[in-house]
Amino acid sequence: MASELAKEIVQMSQRQDRTSSLILVVYSRSTRSRDIRNEQETMRITAPIEGGKLIFRISFPIPNYTPILGNNVHDNNQLADQTILDYDADNIEGAATCIEGYMSYRDKRDAMLFQVIDNGALGQFPLSRWTLEENQSGKTGSRVQTLQKILNVLLVKS
Repeated sequence: MASELAKEIVQMSQRQDRTSSLILVVYSRSTRSRDIRNEQETMRITAPIEGGKLIFRISFPIPNYTPILGNNVHDNNQLADQTILDYDADNIEGAATCIEGYMSYRDKRDAMLFQVIDNGALGQFPLSRWTLEENQSGKTGSRVQTLQKILNVLLVKS
């Protein structure tokens, strides 16, 4: 009896798996509006619950490097598959730092929040938009803190 009650309590306390109802899209100011919907041009962050755990799922394209005479040559036109990183929601600083690193490396400065509609597609219009400049001294700490606050928006229940 007690073990059945304990199992029932554990089951009730676990989060039910769900997809994310919102998606954060990180992009460059030079990205044309139609390309914001292209996964090969943007970083995308969602917050699904999988296996009862809330996670931040970060996906982004990485460039292909072609070895030529021992050198790695970057070709923007040849992108590899999407890289997907999952961060436990308790590690919000790690997720924000990953996003900041991508932004710095790929010259991405802006982010838009969209509602997720059928089949994971972006909603027609953005819900919010942020411009995320590095601070004057080149330190990235304040941008990481801002990204942490933005990531909290993804945690809304659908």
